[in-house]
Amino acid sequence: MTMNNNLKLFPHSHFRRIDYLLIILLVSWTSSTQADSIELLQKNASIAYEKMMDAKRSADDLAKDAAFAQRKLATAKQKLTEAEQEAEAAKIRSERAKTAAQQATNQWKQATDALASEWGNTEVQ
Repeated sequence: MTMNNNLKLFPHSHFRRIDYLLIILLVSWTSSTQADSIELLQKNASIAYEKMMDAKRSADDLAKDAAFAQRKLATAKQKLTEAEQEAEAAKIRSERAKTAAQQATNQWKQATDALASEWGNTEVQ
């Protein structure tokens, strides 16, 4: 067959239909590929969002824990300061009591010495 005979077997309109069919298949394949790509991007974005929210919740929870620990530390420091002040006050009271006891002991000794001296004088007379 000659070339003209081949063209008669496949009329020009037949090639146009095949071209249109190929274009439609190509467009639908491209659209399907783009849809899969968009779906994958949406899935990745969703996963990233969930990770972000989990990280944010974790950060918020840890910030609350840190604030609570800071308050506990401040309370403990305040109690320690109060305990140190009470201990210092007790030490001062103890030292004053020791001094007062020493003074009372000295006064008792003076009084007993004076009494003994007076008894010794009365015995001599």
